[in-house]
Amino acid sequence: MIYKIFSAAIVLCCFASLQAQPGRYSKHFDIKELAPGVWAAINNDHYGHAICNAGIIDLGTEVLIFDPFMNIDAATDLKAAARQLTGKPVKYVINSHYHNDHIRGNQLFKPEATIISTRQTRIDQSIHEPQERTEEMKSADKVLAALQQQYKSIENPEATELPLWIAYFEGIVSSAPLLQLVIPDVTFDSEMWIYGSERDVQLVEYKNGHTASDCMLFLPKEGIVFAGDLFFVERHAFFGDGNPDEWFRHLTALEENPVYSTFVPGHGPVGSKKEIAALKSYITDLQKIVREEIDKGLADDAIIKSPVPEPYKSWKLSRFYAENLNFLVKTMRGK
Repeated sequence: MIYKIFSAAIVLCCFASLQAQPGRYSKHFDIKELAPGVWAAINNDHYGHAICNAGIIDLGTEVLIFDPFMNIDAATDLKAAARQLTGKPVKYVINSHYHNDHIRGNQLFKPEATIISTRQTRIDQSIHEPQERTEEMKSADKVLAALQQQYKSIENPEATELPLWIAYFEGIVSSAPLLQLVIPDVTFDSEMWIYGSERDVQLVEYKNGHTASDCMLFLPKEGIVFAGDLFFVERHAFFGDGNPDEWFRHLTALEENPVYSTFVPGHGPVGSKKEIAALKSYITDLQKIVREEIDKGLADDAIIKSPVPEPYKSWKLSRFYAENLNFLVKTMRGK
């Protein structure tokens, strides 16, 4: 889904990029142990092909992966890391939602693993993923070449977001000949439990937040949540396929739950309730900007060019800011 936004974007906003330290298991991601038997795999924004974050959870006799990355090379390393960390096969792969960066690693875990998502996510994958790939085949290589040329033409490109987006399109181009459409085998509505000999996990569906249907994975014993793209840390979250009001309510429920204290976002470093509060403020601040500027009579183009508020100037995925304002303008004007 990110592709649709960036395929025509050659000039990117040049904010300082997060340069993660090289991971022990892959150049594409870093491994962070959250509890015994529970690891977060955090995308390396500096040329990493994982694009999103993932989870590795040892259930006892079997292993579960939450969001298997976007590109084949990163997913291959994720599978190897899971085996190295646990010595056990991957039995379950969870897709938090349908966006391409969270699902394309599915094929690396078949046929041994069962792919699980909400029922709506499976439907949306079936519809949108073929369309996404068709669009990519038309222009991904051209966008990559343009970004690489821009890299050569600006001062200090390593201090911008260019490494992140060059890696995004590099991954698309290199993975394209190998990709297979692998949609979930098992779906659920509302809630699902998976029981292991060492720990149990709860999957909960949240409707009309980041997309029509997202799921989060809860580990009650450890107080850990894998939140997918319902949670971004120090990143501009993408509103365009969801409902910011519902999203805010989902975040509030998460924030108010006393059982959980550690939250793995779809993008960005592992966070806490402080970062949940920051994302809630981001949603309401952007809504306030758009509402006030509509009330002043500003044209849509002028509203979309509003400067990034100070608290969010250092956040990555900066292109989403203007896209979010555009989405809110259309929503509030009833377009």
